Amino acid sequence: MNKPIKNAQKGLSGLSIYEKQRQKKRKNGIPRLLEIAGTKSALLIFAAFLSIIAVIAQITPFVTVFLLMQELIQNINHLPNIDTGYVWQLGWITLVGIAVFGILTYIAFMCSHVAAFNILYEIRVALSAKLGRLPMGYFTERNRGGIKKIIHEDVERIELFVAHHIIDIVQAVALPIVTFIFLFIIDWRLAIGILIPFPLALLAQFSMYNKSSLSLYTQWQEKLGTMNGTIVEFVKAMPVIKIFNQTVSAFKRFSRDVYAYRDLTIHWTKVSANAYSGFITLLGASSLFIVPIAIYIITQTEVPNYGVFISSVFLFIYIGMGIALPMFKLMNMSSLLVQISTGLSNIDKILDDEEIDNSVQHKKPTDYSIDFKDVSFSYGEKKTLQNLSFTVPQGTVTALVGPSGGGKTTIANLIGRFWDIKTGEISIGQINIKEIGTENLNKYVSTVFQESFLFFDTIEENIRMGNDQASFDEVKQAAQAAQIHDFIQTLPQGYQTLIGEGGTYLSGGEQQRITIARAILKDAPIILLDEATAYADPENEAKIQRALAQVLKNKTVVIIAHRLYTITDVDQILVINAGKIEERGTHQDLLKKNGLYTRLWKIHAAARNWDIGKESLS
Repeated sequence: MNKPIKNAQKGLSGLSIYEKQRQKKRKNGIPRLLEIAGTKSALLIFAAFLSIIAVIAQITPFVTVFLLMQELIQNINHLPNIDTGYVWQLGWITLVGIAVFGILTYIAFMCSHVAAFNILYEIRVALSAKLGRLPMGYFTERNRGGIKKIIHEDVERIELFVAHHIIDIVQAVALPIVTFIFLFIIDWRLAIGILIPFPLALLAQFSMYNKSSLSLYTQWQEKLGTMNGTIVEFVKAMPVIKIFNQTVSAFKRFSRDVYAYRDLTIHWTKVSANAYSGFITLLGASSLFIVPIAIYIITQTEVPNYGVFISSVFLFIYIGMGIALPMFKLMNMSSLLVQISTGLSNIDKILDDEEIDNSVQHKKPTDYSIDFKDVSFSYGEKKTLQNLSFTVPQGTVTALVGPSGGGKTTIANLIGRFWDIKTGEISIGQINIKEIGTENLNKYVSTVFQESFLFFDTIEENIRMGNDQASFDEVKQAAQAAQIHDFIQTLPQGYQTLIGEGGTYLSGGEQQRITIARAILKDAPIILLDEATAYADPENEAKIQRALAQVLKNKTVVIIAHRLYTITDVDQILVINAGKIEERGTHQDLLKKNGLYTRLWKIHAAARNWDIGKESLS
């Protein structure tokens, strides 16, 4: 395991999050969010402390304005007698308070950002490591747009919470508390007047976040993830849509998912409208209670010093107009916290998902033969393989053929342990692959998929994935063996050419030969080939076949083949149909049986000889 993943796991282990403490009942919602932030608790506690001091400094202008108003009102008839030194003193105190507030808030945000980006890094690395340990079926059963949303958007929201919202929440809570203490010291009666609307506003706010609202938000997240996945598919399908002259509305699933997201958002807005309107109205009404209370105090009670009292009334009205701002911020925070909590729940679902078990003591195979013993496998309720048994001797080539959907690709994926089987046993060199461990198993098995995937990186680095310790000369030798070196040399930057957006786009055959170069560089003793020439034209197919001849030397090989003429000389052919081995033997042996393989061969031969003037293959 590399150093970043180790560091991430170490940093996260204290949260009762990942790996070691998955068995414990995990916190939910806001407590879980604070638990996540707690990995960098020292920085965050320091940031919160600075924020509280900053808030105390923030009310300095209110105090100085109050004192200045007192001075002016008490000397209204003798303005020339005002102590200008005292006024300047108040001015300097105000400037110092504002400066202290700005500096401490800046330092607090720096601390919270450092903590946030470390937490962001830890979560993303942990998610990436977790996804690498999940079975391949996880990605076929789930919407990839939804997974992307969790890793990108949901994690980003946690960063926003830790970097910004913790400080905002501390200040939004501390500022009203400090302000109300200050106001109660000045005049407790006027302070109660400012407080009257707040409990009512909070009740209106809490009514927006009941179980029904949380359920709506969960639905909103699900529909957003579904829509993201559909949009990705829609963009990829654009050439087909244009070719067949289809419109956006004709792409039914796209329209359905977009409209479903829109309708739920509108419904959620309507449900929350009354409570939100009440909240906004009540928060803005705090200063309305000051004037009636002030009139009552003046007319019905004895006021010792009218100058001080009038200055207090003006101060309360002024503060009353601004005291609602922190409450608005808290209201926005509560909405964001619901979103973050739901996203965090999605992250935890990934981290809690059942992964491939690597807890057993790892053993080394005695050789590189492959054995299937009574293997059965299902995708959910669909049974794909049934009591499959066969052996691929070391150093031999076995081809898997048969009708589509029969289980050929599943067999190859099970050898690479993309899924774990429930019944039967798969072994390499007489060792159950579950006892080899996936990290070691990946060293022994190399797969060339039907659909090649290249990263947005240089050609050299894409090949080097087969062996990240290889020298450039070894990369070049692998490319030469894969029959792609001459093409790479024609590119402006050669092996440093970027592949993909902003770089060079390669044909299917060129991409396939780069993936074969990876396999050559990896030099694994077991090779799995999933119809490696499926998308190649005749010229590229010939080059790929020459490249494969280099890969397959002295290896244990399993080939999934649809072009039957490519496997006539293999050591063994298994005819897979409906999850069972219907026939097995060499090409000549199977032709003599006149069974399913013979029918497939005849269809294949007819297809090769077909031209546009013929009506059928039969």
